[in-house]
Amino acid sequence: MVLPMERPVTVWGTGDPGEEVSVGFSGQTARTRVDDAGRWELRLPPLAASAEGRKLTVSSGGKRTVLDDVLVGRVYLWSGQSNMDFQLSRATGGEEEARTAGAQPAIRLFNLTGAPTDGRVYDAATLARLTPRDHFTGKWERATEESAAAISAIAWWAGKAVHSKDGVPVGLVENAVGGSGTEAWLPRAVLGSRRDYAPLLDGRWLDSPRVSAWARGRAKRNLGGHTGANHPFKPGFLFESGVRDWADFPFEAVIWYQGETNAENPDDAWNRRLITDLVSGWRQELRRKDLPFFLIQLPRIGGNDPLRRHWPAYRRVQAEAARGLDGVKLIVTEDLGWDSPDVHPPDKRPVGMRVADAILAARGRR
Repeated sequence: MVLPMERPVTVWGTGDPGEEVSVGFSGQTARTRVDDAGRWELRLPPLAASAEGRKLTVSSGGKRTVLDDVLVGRVYLWSGQSNMDFQLSRATGGEEEARTAGAQPAIRLFNLTGAPTDGRVYDAATLARLTPRDHFTGKWERATEESAAAISAIAWWAGKAVHSKDGVPVGLVENAVGGSGTEAWLPRAVLGSRRDYAPLLDGRWLDSPRVSAWARGRAKRNLGGHTGANHPFKPGFLFESGVRDWADFPFEAVIWYQGETNAENPDDAWNRRLITDLVSGWRQELRRKDLPFFLIQLPRIGGNDPLRRHWPAYRRVQAEAARGLDGVKLIVTEDLGWDSPDVHPPDKRPVGMRVADAILAARGRR
């Protein structure tokens, strides 16, 4: 994996109440005790960037856990819906790119995968998986042809370009979910803080016009009559299952590519509030008030699908939200895309390179 550089790094876990826990890394050791609830947490001091694979050890009560090949560098979170989740192997030139991924030993990948959101009806095992604890699965991996092929194409090309600038290790964490609306990524605390979010809570969301009709229909299809169960599109669910556990992890930035689903709703004020509340809510819950965000604009596509007629207005909403928030940068892509009505333009490298340019430019200003 990659630990974030130049910031205190929180390490946490569980154990027997009262036991001492020690964490060692790079010649430094930190100690604490397990609390009465069986949990412990401590912080490692800021670490310098390092491409040398080292061991992180956790010891308590005669037991010892060792994490091998840990680097220190910059870690980015890549989130949103299907254009962010678009795999390198499916992108233009992606198969060839993946074959060379093993030549990037200082790029590490964490590909979080949730329940599928295609047109299937969920079986019992999938329904049982739809809890905040069990929904996403994944692990840190070295960059190989196989792991790179499965990661976000945009994340890969941007991450590789950022890494090539100075050789500092890069960690790419991806948790994007196809078809997901912004509301699914809002923290529950944010949803509970506004009266007009009330129709999005609990089972009412499946009939709320505030949620895309397409998303509600797909969710009902997936749930197959189990309308009381969780679903990846349920407001708040993706934050609670795929973001909350990263609280106190000092990401370098969040890159957010989402809006195809919410653009079906022509209410500009509502959509602007969703984006604004997502940025402020994530910063609050991740305990990083200055966490940089890069918002990728919806691209150009062809056709006359009525579901896409509000995309120009949504692009304006994205630009307005970015201008109104400190530390938020819009990645313009309106000139990119293609003439097909398919919402997934396959040439993701130009988007990734624009993200990389924006990240590097922001770094130069700090």
